Amino acid sequence: MKARDIKELAGGLYILPGAQALVELTGSDKAQDVNYGAAPLSQGGLKIVPWGPNNDQPNKMLELVHNNHLKPQLITTARDFLLGSRLGVFQRSIVDGKERMEPVIDTEMEDWYEAMEGDIVLQSSAYNLETFANYFTVLSLESKNYVESIQSFDCTVARALVTTKPRPEKYAFHHDWRNFRADEARILPAFDPRDPSRYGECVVHGRDWTPGQKYYDVPPYWGGRKWTEVSNKIPRFHSSGLDNGYNLKYHIKIPQGYFDQFGDTPEARKKAEMDLMASMNEMLAGTENTDKAFVSKFAVDASGKQLPGWEIVPIENKMSDKAYDSVNQQANIAHTSSHGIDPSLAGIDTGGKFGGSGSEKRISYQLHIALRTPQKRKILLKSFQAAHKIMGFNPLHRFGFVDVDITTIAENPTGKQNTTNQSA
Repeated sequence: MKARDIKELAGGLYILPGAQALVELTGSDKAQDVNYGAAPLSQGGLKIVPWGPNNDQPNKMLELVHNNHLKPQLITTARDFLLGSRLGVFQRSIVDGKERMEPVIDTEMEDWYEAMEGDIVLQSSAYNLETFANYFTVLSLESKNYVESIQSFDCTVARALVTTKPRPEKYAFHHDWRNFRADEARILPAFDPRDPSRYGECVVHGRDWTPGQKYYDVPPYWGGRKWTEVSNKIPRFHSSGLDNGYNLKYHIKIPQGYFDQFGDTPEARKKAEMDLMASMNEMLAGTENTDKAFVSKFAVDASGKQLPGWEIVPIENKMSDKAYDSVNQQANIAHTSSHGIDPSLAGIDTGGKFGGSGSEKRISYQLHIALRTPQKRKILLKSFQAAHKIMGFNPLHRFGFVDVDITTIAENPTGKQNTTNQSA
């Protein structure tokens, strides 16, 4: 038997074909995420998988996002596209050999959804999914056949526990991971799709499955974080420039003996020099001091030749506006592209032709709904699909999203109409 015949599976499992054996490597404490991997956090018998080297990756993402002038709007727009106009109930049917999802009234499902405050759960879950590429909800069961509540938790408070299985089996919730105490953590099992009513409380972890990320998924925009950091620096540069002048702006020449008149000691002359520098700085810096005039006197010698006097020479700075604006535009395009959303749909101008015509925007919107939302919506509805099984709702009925279809005025005087969702 050669080494190449051995098959390695996820979660530390190996198949030995010759020995007809399955080998599991147990006791491994390594957190396996490629992007966020770090040594487990062990305390009070718990082994927590850190989210990032300092277990503060969600906080870093929030800092990056909310220090930027474009990212919050991009994430909010992507969330709104995911949620559509509302959640509805659809019935599965086969028409001409194709599966169709048609809107249907199911008061049992609708009343339960309203009692769960489903809109709030979906809004929070969708925002977490777009910001962190993960979300965590807790299902609480009143009985084997009734989900009493669904609660969404921010990614800042949820962490997975180390496991050798392909997927996390338990999760810990703590209000402050920088000051983690095991006795304050709430430990809950993961939802078991093979036995939906197995636990009175369980965690539904919504995420995609990026290769190398066993515990926490990675948002696509994280690959463009350096461009976002560049974009975040540009406004600070201009703000500082307006307050203090863009880099070096003036070369001020002062006659060598000017300060002799202020005293006979070096200390007195130095004080006069510093006082003058402060006055000049106050006069020349800031937006309130533009277009000011400077008046000075000069003397002449016996022959009428001008003696050295004060002189202010402007320093040309080619990097003060256009060059930085070009970098800013390039950074904006780069990091908005990492979200996979047309910037014009979020009302963002990246410096080119803004959004195109109305028909181009409509097509861009329709393509986004058709291509970008179906998979994420399946992820977003995991909690409600789990509850659907537990509650024993009509198996032909499904929760799904109702979208607004943008039309032309010729087709519909309002310019819009509801459309059924094919990825319910």
